[in-house]
Amino acid sequence: MMSRGPFLALTAALLMGCAESDATSSDETTEDSSTSTDGDGDGDGDGDGDPLPDPELQGPLGFTTIDDVFTVPTTGTSVNIHVSYPTDTSAGPYPVVLLAHGFQLPPSQYYGYGDHLASHGFIAVHVDFNAALFNTNHVENMRELLGGIEWLTGHPSLSVVADLQRVGTTGHSLGGKLATHAAISDPRVLAAFTLDPVDSSMNCSPADCPDVTNLLPVNKPLGFIGETIDSSGSLQACAPAADNFETFYGAANSPAIIVDVLGANHMSFIESPDTCGLPCSFCNAPTVSNEVVTGIARSYLVAFFGRHLRGQQGYDPYLDGDIANSRYVDTGLATIESK
Repeated sequence: MMSRGPFLALTAALLMGCAESDATSSDETTEDSSTSTDGDGDGDGDGDGDPLPDPELQGPLGFTTIDDVFTVPTTGTSVNIHVSYPTDTSAGPYPVVLLAHGFQLPPSQYYGYGDHLASHGFIAVHVDFNAALFNTNHVENMRELLGGIEWLTGHPSLSVVADLQRVGTTGHSLGGKLATHAAISDPRVLAAFTLDPVDSSMNCSPADCPDVTNLLPVNKPLGFIGETIDSSGSLQACAPAADNFETFYGAANSPAIIVDVLGANHMSFIESPDTCGLPCSFCNAPTVSNEVVTGIARSYLVAFFGRHLRGQQGYDPYLDGDIANSRYVDTGLATIESK
Protein backbone atom coordinates (compact mmCIF):
# COMPACT_ATOMS: atom_id res chain seq x y z
CA MET A 1 0.00 0.00 0.00
CA MET A 2 1.17 3.50 -0.68
CA SER A 3 0.07 6.59 1.19
CA ARG A 4 1.30 10.08 0.43
CA GLY A 5 -0.34 11.97 3.29
CA PRO A 6 1.63 14.35 5.50
CA PHE A 7 5.00 12.81 4.56
CA LEU A 8 5.15 15.18 1.61
CA ALA A 9 4.45 18.28 3.70
CA LEU A 10 7.47 19.27 5.79
CA THR A 11 7.11 22.34 7.92
CA ALA A 12 9.67 25.08 7.74
CA ALA A 13 10.61 24.31 11.32
CA LEU A 14 11.98 20.92 10.27
CA LEU A 15 14.14 22.50 7.61
CA MET A 16 15.30 25.48 9.68
CA GLY A 17 17.54 25.47 12.56
CA CYS A 18 18.34 23.46 10.11
CA ALA A 19 45.11 19.11 5.25
CA GLU A 20 43.46 16.72 2.87
CA SER A 21 44.90 13.28 3.52
CA ASP A 22 47.57 11.72 1.31
CA ALA A 23 45.13 8.91 0.71
CA THR A 24 42.90 11.15 -1.44
CA SER A 25 41.86 9.27 -4.55
CA SER A 26 41.73 10.63 -8.07
CA ASP A 27 38.58 12.44 -9.23
CA GLU A 28 35.75 10.38 -10.65
CA THR A 29 33.46 11.88 -13.26
CA THR A 30 30.08 10.65 -14.40
CA GLU A 31 28.22 10.45 -17.70
CA ASP A 32 24.71 9.63 -16.45
CA SER A 33 23.79 13.18 -15.49
CA SER A 34 20.77 15.03 -16.78
CA THR A 35 20.71 18.29 -14.84
CA SER A 36 22.68 19.84 -12.04
CA THR A 37 21.61 20.09 -8.44
CA ASP A 38 21.74 22.96 -6.04
CA GLY A 39 21.03 23.55 -2.38
CA ASP A 40 18.70 26.53 -2.54
CA GLY A 41 15.70 24.63 -1.22
CA ASP A 42 13.33 26.11 -3.82
CA GLY A 43 11.87 22.74 -4.74
CA ASP A 44 13.59 22.55 -8.14
CA GLY A 45 16.95 21.41 -9.34
CA ASP A 46 18.75 24.63 -10.08
CA GLY A 47 16.36 27.35 -9.03
CA ASP A 48 15.11 27.81 -12.63
CA GLY A 49 12.48 25.09 -12.68
CA ASP A 50 14.71 22.40 -14.19
CA PRO A 51 14.06 18.81 -13.05
CA LEU A 52 16.34 17.15 -10.55
CA PRO A 53 18.76 14.42 -11.68
CA ASP A 54 17.34 10.91 -11.30
CA PRO A 55 18.46 9.70 -7.84
CA GLU A 56 18.66 6.13 -9.11
CA LEU A 57 21.45 7.12 -11.52
CA GLN A 58 24.89 8.30 -10.55
CA GLY A 59 24.78 12.05 -10.13
CA PRO A 60 26.31 14.76 -12.30
CA LEU A 61 29.16 15.71 -9.97
CA GLY A 62 32.68 14.37 -9.93
CA PHE A 63 33.93 13.36 -6.50
CA THR A 64 37.01 12.29 -4.60
CA THR A 65 37.79 10.76 -1.21
CA ILE A 66 39.81 11.33 1.95
CA ASP A 67 40.91 8.80 4.56
CA ASP A 68 41.92 9.88 8.04
CA VAL A 69 42.11 8.82 11.69
CA PHE A 70 40.32 10.90 14.30
CA THR A 71 40.05 10.93 18.09
CA VAL A 72 36.42 11.57 19.04
CA PRO A 73 36.30 14.29 21.73
CA THR A 74 33.24 12.91 23.54
CA THR A 75 34.61 9.37 23.92
CA GLY A 76 38.39 9.64 23.57
CA THR A 77 38.35 6.73 21.13
CA SER A 78 40.15 6.65 17.82
CA VAL A 79 38.13 5.96 14.65
CA ASN A 80 38.92 5.67 10.98
CA ILE A 81 37.21 8.19 8.71
CA HIS A 82 36.47 7.75 5.01
CA VAL A 83 34.86 10.68 3.18
CA SER A 84 33.44 11.06 -0.33
CA TYR A 85 32.80 14.62 -1.44
CA PRO A 86 32.24 16.61 -4.65
CA THR A 87 35.40 17.89 -6.26
CA ASP A 88 33.70 21.15 -7.29
CA THR A 89 34.02 22.78 -3.89
CA SER A 90 32.97 26.14 -5.34
CA ALA A 91 29.39 24.86 -5.66
CA GLY A 92 29.12 24.19 -1.92
CA PRO A 93 28.39 24.25 0.87
CA TYR A 94 27.07 20.70 0.66
CA PRO A 95 24.79 18.92 3.14
CA VAL A 96 26.47 16.19 5.21
CA VAL A 97 25.44 12.55 5.64
CA LEU A 98 27.08 10.37 8.31
CA LEU A 99 27.17 6.64 7.47
CA ALA A 100 27.39 3.82 10.04
CA HIS A 101 28.41 0.27 9.12
CA GLY A 102 26.75 -2.92 10.34
CA PHE A 103 27.98 -5.05 13.24
CA GLN A 104 31.28 -6.76 12.38
CA LEU A 105 31.06 -5.42 8.83
CA PRO A 106 33.72 -3.08 7.39
CA PRO A 107 32.77 0.43 6.26
CA SER A 108 34.15 -0.46 2.82
CA GLN A 109 31.00 -2.55 2.26
CA TYR A 110 29.11 0.76 2.10
CA TYR A 111 31.52 3.03 0.23
CA GLY A 112 29.32 2.89 -2.88
CA TYR A 113 26.53 4.61 -0.95
CA GLY A 114 28.85 7.45 -0.02
CA ASP A 115 30.14 7.81 -3.56
CA HIS A 116 26.59 7.91 -4.91
CA LEU A 117 25.63 10.61 -2.42
CA ALA A 118 28.74 12.64 -3.27
CA SER A 119 27.88 12.52 -6.97
CA HIS A 120 24.54 14.13 -6.07
CA GLY A 121 26.06 16.93 -4.02
CA PHE A 122 26.48 15.57 -0.48
CA ILE A 123 29.51 15.10 1.73
CA ALA A 124 29.36 11.49 2.91
CA VAL A 125 31.33 10.59 6.05
CA HIS A 126 31.86 6.93 6.94
CA VAL A 127 32.82 6.57 10.60
CA ASP A 128 34.36 3.23 11.63
CA PHE A 129 32.87 3.14 15.14
CA ASN A 130 34.18 0.52 17.55
CA ALA A 131 31.62 -2.31 17.34
CA ALA A 132 33.23 -4.61 19.90
CA LEU A 133 32.23 -8.23 20.46
CA PHE A 134 32.60 -7.64 24.19
CA ASN A 135 32.20 -4.56 26.39
CA THR A 136 29.56 -3.37 23.95
CA ASN A 137 28.38 0.22 24.27
CA HIS A 138 25.96 1.50 21.65
CA VAL A 139 25.76 4.94 23.24
CA GLU A 140 29.51 5.40 22.78
CA ASN A 141 29.20 4.02 19.24
CA MET A 142 26.54 6.62 18.48
CA ARG A 143 28.80 9.36 19.84
CA GLU A 144 31.63 8.05 17.69
CA LEU A 145 29.37 8.31 14.65
CA LEU A 146 28.57 11.92 15.55
CA GLY A 147 32.32 12.51 15.82
CA GLY A 148 32.22 12.80 12.04
CA ILE A 149 30.77 16.27 12.54
CA GLU A 150 33.71 17.32 14.74
CA TRP A 151 36.11 15.88 12.17
CA LEU A 152 34.56 17.99 9.43
CA THR A 153 34.54 21.06 11.67
CA GLY A 154 38.30 20.82 12.14
CA HIS A 155 39.26 19.87 8.60
CA PRO A 156 41.27 22.65 6.91
CA SER A 157 39.47 22.51 3.56
CA LEU A 158 36.19 20.62 4.03
CA SER A 159 35.10 22.70 7.02
CA VAL A 160 34.22 25.56 4.66
CA VAL A 161 32.53 23.26 2.12
CA ALA A 162 30.42 21.20 4.54
CA ASP A 163 27.02 22.63 5.50
CA LEU A 164 26.91 21.55 9.15
CA GLN A 165 23.47 23.12 9.53
CA ARG A 166 22.13 20.33 7.29
CA VAL A 167 23.25 16.94 8.61
CA GLY A 168 21.60 13.56 8.08
CA THR A 169 22.45 10.06 9.27
CA THR A 170 22.18 6.60 7.75
CA GLY A 171 23.46 3.13 8.52
CA HIS A 172 22.82 -0.57 8.13
CA SER A 173 21.75 -3.06 10.81
CA LEU A 174 23.39 -1.92 14.07
CA GLY A 175 24.52 1.15 12.15
CA GLY A 176 20.88 1.91 11.38
CA LYS A 177 20.06 1.77 15.07
CA LEU A 178 22.94 4.17 15.82
CA ALA A 179 21.92 6.52 13.00
CA THR A 180 18.37 6.72 14.36
CA HIS A 181 19.65 7.21 17.91
CA ALA A 182 21.89 10.03 16.67
CA ALA A 183 18.88 11.77 15.11
CA ILE A 184 16.98 11.43 18.38
CA SER A 185 19.87 12.60 20.56
CA ASP A 186 21.60 15.38 18.63
CA PRO A 187 19.89 18.56 17.39
CA ARG A 188 22.52 18.92 14.68
CA VAL A 189 21.02 15.89 12.89
CA LEU A 190 17.91 16.94 10.97
CA ALA A 191 16.86 13.61 9.41
CA ALA A 192 17.72 9.90 9.26
CA PHE A 193 17.12 7.22 6.63
CA THR A 194 18.36 3.76 7.59
CA LEU A 195 19.01 0.40 5.92
CA ASP A 196 17.32 -2.56 7.63
CA PRO A 197 18.08 -1.26 11.16
CA VAL A 198 18.04 -3.76 14.03
CA ASP A 199 17.21 -2.56 17.54
CA SER A 200 18.88 -5.26 19.59
CA SER A 201 22.04 -6.04 21.55
CA MET A 202 23.72 -8.94 23.31
CA ASN A 203 25.19 -8.92 26.82
CA CYS A 204 24.75 -5.18 27.16
CA SER A 205 22.96 -3.12 29.78
CA PRO A 206 19.94 -0.96 28.89
CA ALA A 207 21.98 2.11 29.83
CA ASP A 208 24.74 1.25 27.37
CA CYS A 209 22.53 -0.28 24.67
CA PRO A 210 19.07 1.28 24.93
CA ASP A 211 16.13 0.17 22.80
CA VAL A 212 15.99 3.07 20.38
CA THR A 213 12.39 2.40 19.41
CA ASN A 214 11.48 3.17 23.03
CA LEU A 215 13.05 6.62 22.55
CA LEU A 216 10.80 7.41 19.58
CA PRO A 217 8.99 9.41 18.36
CA VAL A 218 11.15 12.37 17.46
CA ASN A 219 10.05 15.46 15.58
CA LYS A 220 12.32 14.82 12.59
CA PRO A 221 11.83 13.07 9.24
CA LEU A 222 12.71 9.37 9.43
CA GLY A 223 12.90 6.74 6.72
CA PHE A 224 13.46 2.99 6.83
CA ILE A 225 14.15 0.48 4.07
CA GLY A 226 14.36 -3.20 4.90
CA GLU A 227 13.15 -6.75 4.40
CA THR A 228 11.23 -9.49 6.20
CA ILE A 229 12.87 -12.68 4.92
CA ASP A 230 15.24 -12.57 7.90
CA SER A 231 12.62 -11.74 10.54
CA SER A 232 12.82 -15.37 11.70
CA GLY A 233 15.28 -18.23 11.36
CA SER A 234 15.97 -21.76 12.54
CA LEU A 235 19.23 -20.79 14.27
CA GLN A 236 19.23 -17.02 14.68
CA ALA A 237 17.26 -14.39 12.81
CA CYS A 238 19.46 -11.78 11.17
CA ALA A 239 16.79 -9.11 11.70
CA PRO A 240 14.33 -10.44 14.30
CA ALA A 241 10.72 -9.35 13.83
CA ALA A 242 10.62 -7.87 17.34
CA ASP A 243 13.54 -5.54 16.55
CA ASN A 244 13.44 -4.97 12.80
CA PHE A 245 12.83 -1.92 10.61
CA GLU A 246 9.06 -2.24 10.92
CA THR A 247 9.28 -1.63 14.67
CA PHE A 248 11.17 1.62 14.07
CA TYR A 249 8.54 2.82 11.63
CA GLY A 250 5.75 1.81 13.99
CA ALA A 251 7.25 3.97 16.75
CA ALA A 252 7.96 6.97 14.51
CA ASN A 253 5.61 9.87 13.99
CA SER A 254 4.98 11.87 10.83
CA PRO A 255 6.81 12.49 8.57
CA ALA A 256 8.11 8.93 8.11
CA ILE A 257 8.37 6.42 5.28
CA ILE A 258 8.98 2.67 5.13
CA VAL A 259 10.07 0.65 2.09
CA ASP A 260 9.93 -3.16 2.22
CA VAL A 261 12.13 -4.63 -0.53
CA LEU A 262 10.46 -7.93 -1.37
CA GLY A 263 12.87 -10.85 -1.64
CA ALA A 264 15.83 -9.03 -0.06
CA ASN A 265 17.62 -10.45 2.96
CA HIS A 266 19.40 -8.56 5.72
CA MET A 267 22.74 -8.57 3.91
CA SER A 268 21.30 -7.52 0.56
CA PHE A 269 22.03 -3.93 1.61
CA ILE A 270 25.81 -4.35 1.65
CA GLU A 271 27.78 -4.14 -1.57
CA SER A 272 29.47 -7.57 -1.66
CA PRO A 273 27.56 -10.24 0.30
CA ASP A 274 29.78 -12.91 -1.26
CA THR A 275 32.81 -11.51 0.58
CA CYS A 276 31.34 -10.77 4.00
CA GLY A 277 31.97 -14.26 5.42
CA LEU A 278 30.51 -15.38 8.74
CA PRO A 279 28.14 -12.43 9.36
CA CYS A 280 26.27 -13.31 6.15
CA SER A 281 26.11 -17.06 6.79
CA PHE A 282 23.21 -16.80 9.25
CA CYS A 283 20.85 -15.04 6.86
CA ASN A 284 18.28 -16.65 4.60
CA ALA A 285 18.87 -16.68 0.86
CA PRO A 286 17.49 -13.65 -0.98
CA THR A 287 15.36 -14.01 -4.11
CA VAL A 288 16.27 -10.63 -5.61
CA SER A 289 19.73 -9.56 -6.75
CA ASN A 290 22.06 -7.53 -4.59
CA GLU A 291 22.41 -4.94 -7.35
CA VAL A 292 18.66 -4.33 -7.41
CA VAL A 293 18.46 -3.88 -3.64
CA THR A 294 21.43 -1.54 -3.30
CA GLY A 295 20.19 0.41 -6.33
CA ILE A 296 16.83 1.04 -4.66
CA ALA A 297 18.51 1.96 -1.37
CA ARG A 298 20.92 4.41 -3.02
CA SER A 299 18.06 6.10 -4.85
CA TYR A 300 16.13 6.52 -1.61
CA LEU A 301 19.11 8.00 0.21
CA VAL A 302 19.55 10.70 -2.40
CA ALA A 303 15.83 11.44 -2.71
CA PHE A 304 15.20 11.43 1.05
CA PHE A 305 18.11 13.66 1.98
CA GLY A 306 17.51 15.89 -1.03
CA ARG A 307 13.96 16.37 0.21
CA HIS A 308 14.68 16.74 3.90
CA LEU A 309 18.09 18.41 3.99
CA ARG A 310 17.65 20.63 0.93
CA GLY A 311 13.86 20.93 0.89
CA GLN A 312 13.69 19.93 -2.79
CA GLN A 313 10.08 18.90 -3.40
CA GLY A 314 11.02 17.52 -6.80
CA TYR A 315 12.16 14.37 -5.02
CA ASP A 316 8.67 13.56 -3.72
CA PRO A 317 7.74 11.40 -6.75
CA TYR A 318 10.83 9.26 -6.11
CA LEU A 319 9.88 8.69 -2.45
CA ASP A 320 6.22 7.69 -2.38
CA GLY A 321 4.85 9.28 -5.53
CA ASP A 322 4.27 8.21 -9.11
CA ILE A 323 7.85 7.31 -10.00
CA ALA A 324 8.41 5.19 -6.89
CA ASN A 325 5.07 3.50 -7.50
CA SER A 326 5.82 2.62 -11.11
CA ARG A 327 9.41 1.51 -10.44
CA TYR A 328 8.99 -0.48 -7.27
CA VAL A 329 5.37 -1.12 -6.31
CA ASP A 330 3.82 -1.89 -9.72
CA THR A 331 6.76 -4.16 -10.59
CA GLY A 332 6.49 -6.14 -7.34
CA LEU A 333 9.90 -5.07 -6.06
CA ALA A 334 8.71 -3.29 -2.92
CA THR A 335 5.86 -1.95 -0.85
CA ILE A 336 5.87 1.66 0.32
CA GLU A 337 3.99 3.29 3.15
CA SER A 338 4.25 6.77 4.61
CA LYS A 339 2.66 8.88 7.30
